[in-house]
Amino acid sequence: MTLAQRWTRLKAKVAKLSVAAVRAAVVALGVATLATPAQAQGYFGQNQVQYDRLRWRVIETEHFLVHYYPEIADVAPDAARMAERAYARLSRLTSHQFREKKPILIFGSSGDFAQSNVFGDLGEGTGGVTDPLRQRMAQFFSGDWQSFEHVLTHEMVHVFTFDIFSRGRAGAGLQNLAMVNPPLWFMEGLAEYLSIGPKHPWTDAWVRDAVVNNALPSISQMTERPDKYFPYRYGLGFWQYVGGRWGDEVIGEIMNAVPSLGIDRAFRRELGMSLDEVSNEWKQAMQAKFLPVVASLDRPRSFAEPLLSQKRTGSIANMFVAPALSNDGKFITYIGYGSLLRGEVFPEMYLANAETGKRITRLVKTTTNPDFEQLRFIYSQPSFSLDGKQLAFTGQRGGRDVLYIMDVKSRNIVKRIDLELDQVLSPSFSPDGRKVVFSGMRHGSSDLYVVSLDAPGYTQLMKDQYGDLMPQWSPDGKTIAFISDRGPDTDLDILKIGAWKVVTFDLETQQMTILPGQGGRAINPQWAPDGKSLAYVTDRTGIANIFLYDFDAKEHYQLTNVAGAVTAVAEQSPAISWAREADIMAFVYYEKTDHAIWKIKNPRALKKEPFRENVVVAQGGPQVVAQPGRPTGAATPPAPPVDPTAHLRRATVQDSAAARQSYYRPSTGNVARVSSELPASTLARISETVSVEALMDSFDFYLPDTTRFKEARYRAKLTPEYIAQPSIGYQQNGFGQGTYGGTTIVLSDLLGDRRLALSGSINGQLGDAQVFAGYTSLGRRLQYTTGVLQQPMYLISNFYETPGEQENQFYQTQEMARLVFRQVFAAGLYPLNRFTRFEIGARFQNIDQQAVPITRMVDYNFGYATYWERGATRNVASANTVSPYLAWVTDNSMFGFTGPISGKRVRLQVEPTVGSWKYTVRLYRTDLRQARASAGRADRGLLEVHRVHGRRAVLSPHPLQLHHVRHPPDDQHGRGARRDAFPEVDRPSRFCARLQS
Repeated sequence: MTLAQRWTRLKAKVAKLSVAAVRAAVVALGVATLATPAQAQGYFGQNQVQYDRLRWRVIETEHFLVHYYPEIADVAPDAARMAERAYARLSRLTSHQFREKKPILIFGSSGDFAQSNVFGDLGEGTGGVTDPLRQRMAQFFSGDWQSFEHVLTHEMVHVFTFDIFSRGRAGAGLQNLAMVNPPLWFMEGLAEYLSIGPKHPWTDAWVRDAVVNNALPSISQMTERPDKYFPYRYGLGFWQYVGGRWGDEVIGEIMNAVPSLGIDRAFRRELGMSLDEVSNEWKQAMQAKFLPVVASLDRPRSFAEPLLSQKRTGSIANMFVAPALSNDGKFITYIGYGSLLRGEVFPEMYLANAETGKRITRLVKTTTNPDFEQLRFIYSQPSFSLDGKQLAFTGQRGGRDVLYIMDVKSRNIVKRIDLELDQVLSPSFSPDGRKVVFSGMRHGSSDLYVVSLDAPGYTQLMKDQYGDLMPQWSPDGKTIAFISDRGPDTDLDILKIGAWKVVTFDLETQQMTILPGQGGRAINPQWAPDGKSLAYVTDRTGIANIFLYDFDAKEHYQLTNVAGAVTAVAEQSPAISWAREADIMAFVYYEKTDHAIWKIKNPRALKKEPFRENVVVAQGGPQVVAQPGRPTGAATPPAPPVDPTAHLRRATVQDSAAARQSYYRPSTGNVARVSSELPASTLARISETVSVEALMDSFDFYLPDTTRFKEARYRAKLTPEYIAQPSIGYQQNGFGQGTYGGTTIVLSDLLGDRRLALSGSINGQLGDAQVFAGYTSLGRRLQYTTGVLQQPMYLISNFYETPGEQENQFYQTQEMARLVFRQVFAAGLYPLNRFTRFEIGARFQNIDQQAVPITRMVDYNFGYATYWERGATRNVASANTVSPYLAWVTDNSMFGFTGPISGKRVRLQVEPTVGSWKYTVRLYRTDLRQARASAGRADRGLLEVHRVHGRRAVLSPHPLQLHHVRHPPDDQHGRGARRDAFPEVDRPSRFCARLQS
């Protein structure tokens, strides 16, 4: 048989095989699209739910575009004024100005903030966030203006830092930012210092505790281990030292020098010292500041006894916060961690024996429970009813805070009160147990509300822009004590917000009374059993301690004088609880970076003399300073000062320095100046030197008028969010394919609600272009994505020779199988909550197969060959399929470093597929995975049933099996993992791998 005849038969056989290959590919595409590994993108994943449709508007100021929605329209203008004032302060200190207006996103509550499509749900502990790409700030109203301004200024410091790196153009300088990579102590510590200032008792508690326990980190330790050394507190302490020693203006110089010099060289240039040298001197200064003071302070063991600790409860971490004692003092609830063996690795609510400290049970499972996504333990604490049978607490459900009433014995929720409020905090039972007072926030303002357990609705006790938090019902039921920023120190016209004070509200007269003689920041009021005194936590001495106010004596008494601090996870967190019947007080004590709970029996026994501030008493002679907490009595004249240089030799001749003065030679027209005197220009500059403290005390500093603002409806504009580095190239002798290149562009609006992804590459000719275009809408509860893609693939098909014109000349042909995969898809999902959703979608898919010959001529006589040349493309086969599908998915799994540690993942899906050659595929799939933390493994059960009707039948069951499931690299499981919630688009590369096999 001649070579030509052999090739003819081989050619026919290859053609038949090609048609069979395409048919097999279509069946594989229809049946195996969902019979893919569970790591496929969008197969599982949690949801970013849009519970409310926020209709955004924009306030345009001189330097910002403040985004808000109508529900917070009453407070948004004041937020814009605060932003401009913060800008003026920071611009003056850093000598830096914005060249473009920066966006600010303001949300009305923590629940709304969690719905952001830009940052996702960042958890309860995050009050604000800033991204370096667009330099947009985002935060929410927390119920008081002081905390809001702190977070606003903190995030704006980040914007200033990013803007200095980008030289005034958002999105630029990112490579330099990544190269310098400022550590967290630099970024967060600096933002804290410029937003709080040099005086912060909470930070002092952290630094003092570290100094006492010889655990104050160095700069290198903070850089290497930000997880161990909290950068917010230690970083703030470091910058306080730098500003106090070298002046605050040097901080602005360091900020401007870092992009070009780096961190260490910037410190060397501005301070004349290396980072290590500054670090050593900071540690020495902190030791000299705090060690002498600690000797006069008390440890809790001298007046209290330990109640809840890691050793007593068997918890995996020593964090016990938000305590609430039952009235008889027998039980206590708290927020903390549980047992690792039971997978209790998240902060949840527990019940413990208040006498022995032994943990009894877990009351509420959160984090993976859609009814209790968050417990608001940073700002709130539960409350027992008077008989101890019921427990009131708040939790987030469906994007809103809900008030829960639990039966403690059965651990069942007996009443769930859904309120039309953005935030619900700190519930407190009335003495009769039929009403609950709580702090609620609506439209950005927090007030007190009362709800009845016997009737629907609620009563609002006050309505104003002041912050009102942490209410507590008095034993006689006539008065409510709470904290508020109202008072003479607050002036809302110039946005001057005073420190929190304890206030009482008379339910009969509706009158509010601020307790007289307060100082510092007060939180967490708790009534004494007889209702004649009130305990609270205040930092008026520079340390957070427990104080007592006596209504009869109208005096404040300091009950504790601790070395650490009476504080929880934040300075505004509740830290004490008083059991009135048992007369026992529980408090959270901070020491060695841990939060343990201690208890005091009969805390009023600690009351001594009335508290007095450090005051200077004028007595005609030397001034005497009264000691804190002690009465000011008769002053004893101090001993005469001792001259520390008395032992040195004295000069015996008259000083003639005045006769030996030197002068600078003046320029023309100037008067000679003594060399010891500074020039007038320098004196003027020194007189203009500013400090962070002075700027923060200037409340009307560049405070703009709201009439100058412009307001408009938000208009979505797609701008680049990500651009891949474009590539382009050219190659000769590429079988006629010489040009290569491609790029990817992702565009998004400012809110992240609309996204457009475009990707393309060319592989020699336009027909071989790889193209993807997809649009995603995330702004509503029902979210959807749609798009098109084309992916060509080349596979080696066959090689043959045909005779040429002369003897021993042949044409060698390498035939390539060219597969072009095209798909049009649309998918929508409707999330029921953060963990569960419905999916619906469809795919239209087309596969074309072509044969591409590449030929050259070979002469075996002379041993030479021509270049390869690409021949005409020949169509072989084509197939089309349509695959609609419907799925129900739930996923509350939480992942560790190597895999899931708790939760489950379930997917129920049905997908019929119809298309070419008159066949139908019905796919039913159930995929259940349960993670068992005790074994450190995840079990997976996968059962698939494929039913095929038509000319061909395919059955591909996967038996039920158990095996380890590792964290897939392309599977997102965070709360903000929006994109992974969409159903998969079958990848051409995966399909071609199936075809080759």
